Amino acid sequence: MSIQKRTVFYDNTGGIARFWDWALVTTTLGTMAEPFQPNARYAAQTEFGQFDPTDMIARIDDIQISSVDTQLQTLSGGVHALNGGALNPRDGR
Repeated sequence: MSIQKRTVFYDNTGGIARFWDWALVTTTLGTMAEPFQPNARYAAQTEFGQFDPTDMIARIDDIQISSVDTQLQTLSGGVHALNGGALNPRDGR
């Protein structure tokens, strides 16, 4: 399996950008929701120099703005929520 495209989403309510917990990823197996946390790729590495932005596991092809309240339907084709729900707790917006 290889990643062909990754789209991440963010909400800009109140002028503060908040990334969604999930990204939309197109792979050789099809399109699916993938857990997404900005900068998580650095957590397992001890040296910044090891990061390769062209690596398919780190690539981001598109960034779209949309309300976080629509993420479950957006990532599931608009019908039912098919992913795991919110990964991080939300306080208010």
